[in-house]
Amino acid sequence: MATAPKGDVFDPVEITERFFTVVKSINEFDKAEMGGTMETLLLPTPRDICFQANYTRARANIDSILILKRLRDFQAVAMIARSLMELAIDVKLIDVVPDAVKKMMVFSDVEKLRTAKRIVTFKKAHPTALIDVDQNYQKFADSEGAAIDADRAAIWPGVKGSDLRHWAHLNLAERAVKVGGEMEELHAGFYLQLSLYVHSGLTGFFNVSREGFQALAGVTFNVIIKSYIAILSELIREYKLFRATEQIREKMDLARTLPFTSTPEEAKALSKELLGGYG
Repeated sequence: MATAPKGDVFDPVEITERFFTVVKSINEFDKAEMGGTMETLLLPTPRDICFQANYTRARANIDSILILKRLRDFQAVAMIARSLMELAIDVKLIDVVPDAVKKMMVFSDVEKLRTAKRIVTFKKAHPTALIDVDQNYQKFADSEGAAIDADRAAIWPGVKGSDLRHWAHLNLAERAVKVGGEMEELHAGFYLQLSLYVHSGLTGFFNVSREGFQALAGVTFNVIIKSYIAILSELIREYKLFRATEQIREKMDLARTLPFTSTPEEAKALSKELLGGYG
């Protein structure tokens, strides 16, 4: 349906701008069709909290992307793309990993305890360090540490706290394989590439032209769009929003594809194709 820009000549700037518009369009769909449900859950269960927390983090990332419009923002956009990919994989893992909800909730406490202990230990070893460590860190470790360690030992028997880096007890590549499908493909094809522009070092920046960065920005926005769609799709399934809202999946697909139409006539035809009488 969409026409290629400038007579089928690849224009990385125009493609990147269209991808940016897609993100904005999906975000508008999100706020109109899904935000209310996720923000007004009554008496949320632990499972609801897991979905809600990941959704809230994704929305915050998208809000950041929508103000990062300059080429110099590329590193920040790349970091957000990686984060969204990780969040999408996490959301999909909830129905794949046994006891995922309990693991996700307890792991949050494990991370808090590990952080508190690390800060306190460093401050004790370096008392003159300009780190403001109040007594709350030590109090938390003293009052909650034993219970958190017991929960960790029960849920991940034989796994040391220092070795537990994710609630699924899998590295990201293993998690991507676990969920399979498009997220496995995105991870295999783009995660390490995005990391080149996030980690320190020359790789990914040395001898890269401005046009090269513009093309890479298009790739990065593609990852963002697919990850965002994956998260929203899981929420639609989890909360059965397709029962409450007519053609919600078609509306999301319209939000994704409409920015690639080139004329009002194409946009109208696409709306009719996807929504029929609801357009």
